[in-house]
Amino acid sequence: MIESTRRTGLLIIALAILAAAGCDSEDGQPANTVAGDDASIDRSRYLVEGLLQCFICHSERDWETPGGPPVEARAGAGRVRSDDGQYRLVAPNLTPDAETGTGNWTDDQLARAIREGMGHNGRVLSPRMWYRSFRHLPDDDLQAVIAYLRSIDPVYNPLPTTVLPPDYQAELNNRGPVELKPVNLTSADLVEVGRGLVALADCEGCHTAWDAPENGPLLAGGNPIERDGRRAFSTNITPDASGMPYDAATFIEVIRTGKQSGLHPLMPWIAFRNLSDRDLRAIHAYLQTMPPVAHFINNHAEPGYCAVCGQMHGLGEMNSAWQPAGIVLDADTYDSYVGTYYSEEYDFRFEITVADGRLMARIDDDDQVVMTFVSQTRVVVPGEATALDFVFVDGRVARLLTVESSPVVLERIE
Repeated sequence: MIESTRRTGLLIIALAILAAAGCDSEDGQPANTVAGDDASIDRSRYLVEGLLQCFICHSERDWETPGGPPVEARAGAGRVRSDDGQYRLVAPNLTPDAETGTGNWTDDQLARAIREGMGHNGRVLSPRMWYRSFRHLPDDDLQAVIAYLRSIDPVYNPLPTTVLPPDYQAELNNRGPVELKPVNLTSADLVEVGRGLVALADCEGCHTAWDAPENGPLLAGGNPIERDGRRAFSTNITPDASGMPYDAATFIEVIRTGKQSGLHPLMPWIAFRNLSDRDLRAIHAYLQTMPPVAHFINNHAEPGYCAVCGQMHGLGEMNSAWQPAGIVLDADTYDSYVGTYYSEEYDFRFEITVADGRLMARIDDDDQVVMTFVSQTRVVVPGEATALDFVFVDGRVARLLTVESSPVVLERIE
């Protein structure tokens, strides 16, 4: 992700900053304050303390209060998230303190840290800073976030720096630039707005069993979450009876109250409760479009083995290995699917071949597996969390799209 200085997606912001801030500061250094009006400050508070959950990570938490809200006097002042002597992860001080915070960072440095994962000192940030999600932030909202971070009271809070294992840091450095993909949060299509909100909030990051022995389906829960000595499994939020089958009004009530404070505090409902009814309805509308997956999870029940995610968690014994119902394709259509597909952004290769009269998939150098076609244009691959959609051009598959709020595109290569 180390790259030459670029302004893709930031030119509009840069011009707005120059217009608002005038020119260089008195000491000849670039001016670093976005001038924000009341509307932009209100919008930014909504983003920082709500959708983007900035203070959930960048603050000490009051775990004695339901939901574990940020300690009010230290909101945004940063904290050491983990430190085992070799791997130290620090959420830095976001307040405008000149010595220990962001007071001497330029707006461009803040913008690139938020959306591109480039630290103010040139270090590529750990993905625990959700820049892969925040790259979807619209330009005007990014400017509003920066304005709000400039407006809060500075807090003096000296912190050590993040230290990643050298090989991991080198891997981050070599991944290439983050492609900016701002979403439209003003669309009249509620599902599309919900898709953008889910991408920004990274719901899929927590509510998919990426770190489980078996990759459960997208948004079906089972990801083990650990923070500050607390551990919980994320819940199933697909529209299955074991997940989130209820209507929008109930969803809003759950988020507003934390299920009457019954939700585990590692679920940041304390931030999401700040979202508007319209945005919560949009999120609910999008989640209801997900394929329902039977995956019972309860963090208060005695753990049992779960065949869906391969872990021990509450109600795990109620679950059977998930297998969607498939269809049989006409063998005469096989040639339209066969080929190699590649994502340059993620260096991810997907190969479809025919073996023993069946269409087979191979991901990178893994073993071949039989795909389950749930329709002519959608396939589920064993061991993969996301389904794949086929995009046909002139009767032949031209590309694949992962079924996510922010799809990965794999182009057909010859």
